[in-house]
Amino acid sequence: MGCGDFTKFLFKSIFKTIMSEKKSAIRLSRLTIKNYKKIDYLEIDFPRPLMKGDADILVFGSKNGGGKTSVLECCSLLTLAGIFGCHFHFYYIAEFPFDIANLLVKAGLKDAIITGEFERGNKKCSVSLRIPSENSENWDYMEANFNGDISVFEPLRSNDNKLNYKEITNSLSSILAFSNEPLIKPPLLHFNSYRKTQEAHPELGMIAGDSVRAGRFTDFYDPISSFKLEVLRALMGQASLFEGLKQDESQSVLSKLNELIRRYCEGEIEQLRLLPDNKVDIRIKLSNGNESFSFDGLSSGQKEMIATLFLIWKNTQNQPSIVLIDEPELHLNAEWQSGFVRQLHKLAPNNQYILATHSETIFRSVDRNHRGLLDSNDNGVK
Repeated sequence: MGCGDFTKFLFKSIFKTIMSEKKSAIRLSRLTIKNYKKIDYLEIDFPRPLMKGDADILVFGSKNGGGKTSVLECCSLLTLAGIFGCHFHFYYIAEFPFDIANLLVKAGLKDAIITGEFERGNKKCSVSLRIPSENSENWDYMEANFNGDISVFEPLRSNDNKLNYKEITNSLSSILAFSNEPLIKPPLLHFNSYRKTQEAHPELGMIAGDSVRAGRFTDFYDPISSFKLEVLRALMGQASLFEGLKQDESQSVLSKLNELIRRYCEGEIEQLRLLPDNKVDIRIKLSNGNESFSFDGLSSGQKEMIATLFLIWKNTQNQPSIVLIDEPELHLNAEWQSGFVRQLHKLAPNNQYILATHSETIFRSVDRNHRGLLDSNDNGVK
């Protein structure tokens, strides 16, 4: 092997290793929560799959007010801290019409402490997040600390993961359910229990921008659905009308989308209808009908099932992620609840799934080693 051949071989090996690391799955293996909302102290170990090919999943339930939503929030906050790294040292944002500090910290206490252990391959890193209340010194910012191999998160970070108040605001709004939109920031996806595919119609120009309309908190009451923007991009890309939208990739996306639509409403995406003010309506055509109708004409259960499964598939096929879903049974009938976990694993088998549910059907759809109950009393959650 000549010097040139060796150099090419070396670069190919390095590139292959880097790409392999980017695609390898990150997972949360342990979570400790102290003084967060109603939780006094809680430790959770997330079980590994028992057999190769099994789903990496934990489903837990509780009574109302039992703390299951708080657990998902803590998982997301820690993962977000890992993605942003040292940049997740930020001041509370004045645009929120809520006192976030006192919303998250148990009443009367100085701070809440969340700690998580992450791993990727043989690498491990512990992340600790301190959330102070107004009773604490340095009460106006959260602070993340890292212990271990921080390269666990390195392949997952991009150059734009800098301190960005707009992005932090959007992320917190989704995590804390101030927004109806899910948080889509691989390797983290968080679907809160207030999620809803908005009826608002996207504009053609939005395919060039971010999926979440930005900036101020007041905008979150009228967001444009990230799901609809993905559909719009796929349709435009398939038609090769815009530079930068690849036709083959768009065709693959549209094919998966129509597979889901056929399964849950026996129809397909047909076309777009141009509306006033440069807006478009996504049209569905049933297999046994001639007339098309708006995607918004589907039932709430059909829309949420299709949108949730599609967004998970679309955003994790190249980067396995930690996917958190609060009340996956939202709007779903018993039959769809029973098959939800199976569909998740079939569509995106390499993710770690953490689900919080009131549904006994979903709870019992996984092995007993991958489910648990949170216990609470008047003094808080145990």
